[in-house]
Amino acid sequence: MPRLPRFRAPTIFATVAASTGSGAALWAWGQAGWDIESTSAFLAFPIFVAIGDLLEIPLERRSVFSLGLAPAIAFALLRPEEPHLGEVVMIFVLGTMLTTLVRMIRGRDPRLPIIATRLLVVLSAAGVYRGIVSIAPNTLTFAPSKMSALGLAASLIVVLGLDTTLHSFVAGSESGMPTVQSLREQFRATSLLLTSTVSVGALLALAYPALHTWTLPLFLAPLAATHFSFRQVATIRTNYLQTVRALSKVPEMAGYTVRGHSSRVAKLSVEIAVELGAGDPELHEIEYGALLHDIGRISLPDPEDAPANTAALELALVGAEIVEKTGHFPRVAEMVRHQNEPYRRRGEDANRELPDGAKIIRVASAYDDLTEPAGPGRTAWDALERLHLGMAYDYDPNVIQALTRVLEKRGLI
Repeated sequence: MPRLPRFRAPTIFATVAASTGSGAALWAWGQAGWDIESTSAFLAFPIFVAIGDLLEIPLERRSVFSLGLAPAIAFALLRPEEPHLGEVVMIFVLGTMLTTLVRMIRGRDPRLPIIATRLLVVLSAAGVYRGIVSIAPNTLTFAPSKMSALGLAASLIVVLGLDTTLHSFVAGSESGMPTVQSLREQFRATSLLLTSTVSVGALLALAYPALHTWTLPLFLAPLAATHFSFRQVATIRTNYLQTVRALSKVPEMAGYTVRGHSSRVAKLSVEIAVELGAGDPELHEIEYGALLHDIGRISLPDPEDAPANTAALELALVGAEIVEKTGHFPRVAEMVRHQNEPYRRRGEDANRELPDGAKIIRVASAYDDLTEPAGPGRTAWDALERLHLGMAYDYDPNVIQALTRVLEKRGLI
């Protein structure tokens, strides 16, 4: 017999609160005498919201994008003559309650902060749309539905701006990413998806009066295709990372490097890159480069051969050639090629044109060499002091400063 999932107290409390609030909203709706023209719409759209929520799209860095926003916006566009935003709220709440129940049965996190932000987005978009309709009811409308083009454009702007801002704050609070960077990354990741979401919502609102229940399969088809496509992309990216991690273990298993060195360097490199404002595509490349930065060592005939600085440069070239032969990571190969070069040579007034990833990997690898358990056993302060001594030529001062902030967040200094 399968074991039932164990629910945490905050999850139970939030679910009870949502159910109580929804019941109170329904009671207030009945007392106010609100009139919903089509009972089928009131029953269908929460199901649309729930299905869209369950068809999540995986984004970068373990975040997800819910497709349940489209039917909620569609319901707001479906009845522009009605002034009651409470109907839109109830449609969304009922749909998300169904989704939350399914997630709890599966033992998954209901992600209540994300639901709350999306509720604000839906409410704001519906309010702006209906405000514009009340001001200019017959200006630039789509016949015969009389959907306002101005209202639709304004709703799109509200959805883009508010959803990106709110979700960037949520994501930034979880990852520790600076607010401006989190906002930029969130907009880059979701702006096109949000635009398509509002477009799907508009099409759904236009189609429902004529198709009614047949709207559901037509609505599911593009959502399922979108969900499948993004899942495939996420699977490919995961396979890339697993392959790179497996390759990074080869020098360790052969005794050329200390166990765990590449993984620690990759983790630290990504944290430093985040501090420097790198975006998700660059973060993936830096992670790959850090994992593979010692792959050239497998060309040594004997693991006991400790390479000097000149040999280290040659091994970096060998490693870059190995990465280049994959045909997929040209920028990663450049990072591996230049990882052992100083960011500045004597007599030069400006920084050399080296990949930022190479500078980051150089610092992260040096820090791990100075602190890893099998080495000299220095503390983080000792290692940081040694690295500071090399800022004149060996290590980029900006990278060292970012490393310092990372170590402060880790509580090591």
